[in-house]
Formats: sequence, C-alpha cells, structure tokens
Amino acid sequence: MSDEVGVKKLDGGSSTFRKLSDSPQLMEDRTPQMYVPWYLHLLRYVFGLLLFPITVFVCWRTVAPKESMIITCFGRLWKVIEEPGCYCIIPFGCSVDIVSTKQITMDLEQTCGKTTIADLNGNPVIVGAIITFQITDSVRSFFNVSNVHEFVRVNAQAALKRVVSQYPYESSDPHVPSLKNSSHEISSTLSQMLRERVHLAGVVIHVFDLSDLYYAPEIAAAMLQRQQAQATIDARKLIVSGAVEIVSGAIQGLSQKNITIAPEEAAKLAGNLLCVICSESNVQNVLPLSQ
Repeated sequence: MSDEVGVKKLDGGSSTFRKLSDSPQLMEDRTPQMYVPWYLHLLRYVFGLLLFPITVFVCWRTVAPKESMIITCFGRLWKVIEEPGCYCIIPFGCSVDIVSTKQITMDLEQTCGKTTIADLNGNPVIVGAIITFQITDSVRSFFNVSNVHEFVRVNAQAALKRVVSQYPYESSDPHVPSLKNSSHEISSTLSQMLRERVHLAGVVIHVFDLSDLYYAPEIAAAMLQRQQAQATIDARKLIVSGAVEIVSGAIQGLSQKNITIAPEEAAKLAGNLLCVICSESNVQNVLPLSQ
C-alpha cells in the first residue's frame, strides 16, 4: 500500500510529502521498523469506517508555515509533511506531532544564569552568550533527542566553557587572540564547535556570540588596579619617548643654527627639558646666584 494513502489536502492543491527515501540522511538511519505494513493500514481504515462519525471530527490536522508534521503509525515513522495546509489523517494507530522550523534565539544568561569560567590564565570571568539556531531536519530533532532546546542549551554551555578556557581575558600582545579583543574569532570557534555537537539533532547554528564578558567580583578590584597600573606605565612610556624626541630635536636645532654649547651645558639643557616635560606639576625656575 502506498505511503500517500490516508492523507489528503483540502485546498485542492498538490501536497508535498517528505518520504524516507527522499532524504539521504534519513536513509542512513533507516531501519525495518520505519516501514508500515499494508495490513496495519488496512486495520486503520477498518476502524475508521466502523467509527465513521467520530473519524470525521477528529481526523483534521493543520500545518502552519515553518512547521513540519511528523506522523508515526503504530510506533513506526510513516511520513513527514512540510507544506502548509489542512490535512485529513485517520487517527487510529497514528500519532501526529508538530515540529517548528523557525529560527530560535536563546540567551544562556536567562536560561541558566550567569556562568563563571576560568580563562587561560586562571582568572575567573563571567560570560554570557546568545545563540540563534534552527531545526532543519525535523525527523532527527524529534527522534534523536527528547528535548531539542535543552539539548542545544547544555551543549552550548559545554562549548562555551571549553572555548573560554582556551583564551586569556586580555593580552598586551596584539598578535595573541583574547576574549576581549578577538570577538569574531571567538564567535566562529564557538559556532563551529556547537555545530558539531548538535548535528545529531538536525539543528543548524546561525549565531553564537558573547553578550557579557567581565571579571568575577572576587578579583574585579585587583584586576582594575592592574589595568590602571598598566595604563599609567604605558602613558609614562609615551611621555618619556616624546620628551626624548623633543630634547634631541632641540639640541640638533641649536647645532644647525651654529650655536655651539659645551657638552656639560648640553647635558644640563637635556636634563632640564626632560624634567619640565615629564613633570606632572608646574615647574618653578631656579636660577643659581653667581659668586
């Protein structure tokens, strides 16, 4: 008996069914239990005729856009309907389930709270992430996992912890990737790792980005002091480097204008200029009194 028997579309158009033989992925998982023998279909129709008035009222099923209808007959996968419309399905011995194929956005911070992870240097950081995924194979999603949303959430947490632990929070070397400065690379790594984990459930990951990233409260004050100290050092290096360039240019300018000064005077001039340029407070001139 044909697989198309027992399902009709009301609007008169041609309905689209995804048989088991239409999908190479389903062919890989095909087992003898997925075939429904003809005598089981005959038994369904017999019950449908005996209870005809009841059958008319309970046999209608609708499929909305971005949805798939999975029909199992006597515990065996029968067919998948993906075209929107209203269908007549004899209910006896059949189970009808709807799987949404819309894109879904999940915020890990809202579903499982804030996650504290140790980075590559062992510093605890609080990380949040946003995932956008979509079910592309409704059969795998329905039969391979019990709860596809929970399956994606748990694997996303595992991938997040693994990737964050491989990078430092920040790095002074611009060539070394870090969580703070290499968001694109981190997102690509997270997405690729999660795709490999959820492929079994027929899920495709579109976006996996970090939404929150900061030090844990227990070390936030110490890290802030370290950042301030590092910023002060970098600023001092820049000021000293600029001061040396100014002093060097001043001495060379005097030489080009044929103004000759003794080496002792040049050293004294350089010291005074460096003191004036690098000082944080206003400089007071001190003039020596000649004896």
